[in-house]
Amino acid sequence: MNDIELKDIITNEFIEQFQDSFAYATGFGVVFVDLDGNHIGEGSNFTPYCTEINKSEEGASYCAETNKKAIQLAIETRKPSIYVCHAGLVNIEVPITYDGKCIGAFTAGNVLCSDMDSYPRDNELCTIPWLETDEAKEYFRKIKVLTNQQIESTAKALENMTNYIIQNIMYNKLQENLAEERMKTLEYQKVQIEMEHQLKLANLDALQKQVTPHFIFNVLGSVSRLISLKNYSVAKDMIDCFSEMLRYSISNISTVITLEQELAYIQNYLSIQKIR
Repeated sequence: MNDIELKDIITNEFIEQFQDSFAYATGFGVVFVDLDGNHIGEGSNFTPYCTEINKSEEGASYCAETNKKAIQLAIETRKPSIYVCHAGLVNIEVPITYDGKCIGAFTAGNVLCSDMDSYPRDNELCTIPWLETDEAKEYFRKIKVLTNQQIESTAKALENMTNYIIQNIMYNKLQENLAEERMKTLEYQKVQIEMEHQLKLANLDALQKQVTPHFIFNVLGSVSRLISLKNYSVAKDMIDCFSEMLRYSISNISTVITLEQELAYIQNYLSIQKIR
């Protein structure tokens, strides 16, 4: 669990759906980020200003660094951080905690605030040349300006939604783990039952085949005595009973033995004992 990453518990399809829904409902540009602040996926509803900055490797690295700082601030304060990024825009960072460990964050931004000085600011300003162009300045002028209340309400709503989603994911994972453990337990019990069954069969097989040497010698002695007495008919009956008992004893234990066969075995035994 220690090496788990955000992408391990949230699918790309879910990321896209959640981002799009939240972005167009609030007007913020949103994206999931990893612990280093790097975007996971393209993000949704980014302003042209932020889109252009992230097109360059240098600009994307500035954004990642700002995200990373905002995540750290959120972890330290244990609440969503509202942070002014390197490019001068408001950035909301909601850490995503799974199994007690922060594995990334959900970022909402691409807006300005009517009171920018009320939030911490990233002092490492972006120096990419494009920011000095007329195009960049025009894009910047078109960025939506929100009040502190609007931004902070969005941060709270985003925190509640994120926590709810993660709790549901953790619950589903827990159910999956429990189901897996139950399957393992059932498989183990199945093996145990099969082993016990085989042991009982082996014991029954041994019992069924148990015609002791002492009994055999007694039967043979009795037959010999009957023959010496010229009681051939009774000797034949004893041999017939004994042969039937042997046939039963060497039968396969896995075959079905009827009650009639069991009773016949007992009857043959009793007949031999009666003759003796």
